[in-house]
Amino acid sequence: MQKNSEVLFQKGIENFRNKNFLEAEKCFEELKNIHPTNKDILKNLSICYFQNKKYENSEKIIETMFALGHKENKFIELLLLILKQQDKAEKILDIISKEKNNINPKYELLEKFERPAIATSNQELEHFRKNTYEKINLAITENNLSLRVDDHYLDPPLFYYSYENKNNLNLSKKMNELFRKSYPELQQKFQLKNIENKKIKIGFISEFFNKHTISKLFKGLIINLDKSLFDVNIFYLDNGKGLDQEFLNNEKESNLKSFKLPKPFNDKTNIILDQNLDIIFYPDIGFSTQLYYLTFLRLAKIQITSWGHPETTGNTNIDYFLSSKLLEENFEIAQKHYSEKLLMCDYLPMYYSKPKINRIDDTELQSNNNYSCPQSLFKLHPDFDDIILKILQNDKKAKIYLIKSKEVIFSKKIYDRLNKKMPNFIDKIIFINNLSEEEYINHCGKASVLLDPLYFGAGNSFHESMFYGTPTITLPTNFLRSKIVEGAYKQLEIKDAPVVKNVDDYVSSAVETANLNPKKTLEIKKYYAECADKNLFENKNALQSFQKILLEVVKK
Repeated sequence: MQKNSEVLFQKGIENFRNKNFLEAEKCFEELKNIHPTNKDILKNLSICYFQNKKYENSEKIIETMFALGHKENKFIELLLLILKQQDKAEKILDIISKEKNNINPKYELLEKFERPAIATSNQELEHFRKNTYEKINLAITENNLSLRVDDHYLDPPLFYYSYENKNNLNLSKKMNELFRKSYPELQQKFQLKNIENKKIKIGFISEFFNKHTISKLFKGLIINLDKSLFDVNIFYLDNGKGLDQEFLNNEKESNLKSFKLPKPFNDKTNIILDQNLDIIFYPDIGFSTQLYYLTFLRLAKIQITSWGHPETTGNTNIDYFLSSKLLEENFEIAQKHYSEKLLMCDYLPMYYSKPKINRIDDTELQSNNNYSCPQSLFKLHPDFDDIILKILQNDKKAKIYLIKSKEVIFSKKIYDRLNKKMPNFIDKIIFINNLSEEEYINHCGKASVLLDPLYFGAGNSFHESMFYGTPTITLPTNFLRSKIVEGAYKQLEIKDAPVVKNVDDYVSSAVETANLNPKKTLEIKKYYAECADKNLFENKNALQSFQKILLEVVKK
């Protein structure tokens, strides 16, 4: 038995080293049945389960190890990561509270703002928001952490708080203050070179200048800036994904320069500072974990962000937030939502190219009773469940499509939440697998109607859906993050666009649209698509408005 166990253990280790984790898992599972308390077997099995995304199994094995007295700091941190993958915020907070002296000190900071990505209820949302405010206020006065970005970085703290119908200005300021205090590197002040550039030297900084929504939203503006006026530079993290091909093509034609940023934080800052930029433009602040920390520093004379993540930063080193007159009707009211000074384009701030895909036949665009909300599942606030339920109650033929998340737990939590609220209709809600870009756009085209989530709506997906012109029902609030579709409809100049004022109107508009005569459905889709060709895709007026704003901020 001992000899067989040794052979099996070596086989497991060999598979483990070759990253054949499924075979390694089988070996260590068999060994666990023979030696249920062996520390090395349990450790290897827990890692195999983790690598194979069997997070619950991995969690149970680590807890077994701890109960047997085999507690190591690195496995406490692995357990925290496993719990994060399962969106178990309460359990994460409990472990940090008990083990904060034994783990990376960054977790003591994480404990101030950790919350689930998918909430089970409004009560849960309020609970975490209230506790976060209390913890941050206390930590600002008492916290003595001294973290280093390269050793202790965390995800941007405000991200999931943005998906509620709340004014996050005060919270964002508090979080910014806490991070600046906790990471001394974020307090650095640099002497910017007083060199006059021949042209306005602008640097666009993002992790997502690859096949990503951010690239789709902003690359048209970046690539088409007037090169007689602007010296265009992009700074990006590679992360194995490289640059969007259009950026590479334009670099070859000397229309822009690109800089791949290294991992070390100070090396990133030095590369950017060396370029003596007049303007830094962050298309998104709050998406990228690594680049989030750069935004705390003054690396150029003027620093701007925009609606790649449509939320204020609370950061005194970000001077402006680029929005649109189509999105912020009342400047004075809108300005109260931002720590930055608002800049207002006359159009949506993008030069968006029409998707290049193979068009499906018109007969596939005339479906009835097919509703789709093809958005990231963490956008689905518990209040949106009521809309889904009322649609299903009012349209007995309805089918509602959602797209599965890459994070399996997100799909499960949304399914469980809906099943609890509407068990008699759960078979009418269909979770489909992830789609390619072309499949996604065709899916939107086949839908009878698209459903904009409450509080944080569609952006890029709406523009893609206008390839076929499928109407999106939208209910805007006072905040930019829910107003993108409304603004796009204004730019499209569509008559009687389905922009509604309350939940009941949302439901009735959705049901009415989904039950139109097939001929009428196709007629509306073609009308919307024609308006998009005229006013939305590659809008040169939007490009000119963007350039004008950049020129004006430099003159100030």
